[in-house]
Amino acid sequence: MNAATESFSSVTLQLLIDRKLQHDLTDQLLVLTPAVSFQLLEVKSYHQQQSLETTSEKVSGYQPKTILNIQTTEAFYPEILAHLKKAVPHTRLHYQVFPCLAQGIY
Repeated sequence: MNAATESFSSVTLQLLIDRKLQHDLTDQLLVLTPAVSFQLLEVKSYHQQQSLETTSEKVSGYQPKTILNIQTTEAFYPEILAHLKKAVPHTRLHYQVFPCLAQGIY
């Protein structure tokens, strides 16, 4: 497989999740075969139509969320989503898929 084909099929699967789900989802990723690389980022989520539940959220105006970035391939990301959904079947998983145009160390 040449570098152009390999980088074209590489994608980042990004999920915006509640912090309370991060342990369940990362545990599922750690046992996934083949292994995938992923990162967790803490973010402040703002949206006009979101319901702020706690007093802290109401005062600050945002919900604390986690972004889960998973490096995978275009062919494998649907399987990862299905695997994660089994861990949290009653939760809607908000996701985006981004192509990886290039990667490396410079």
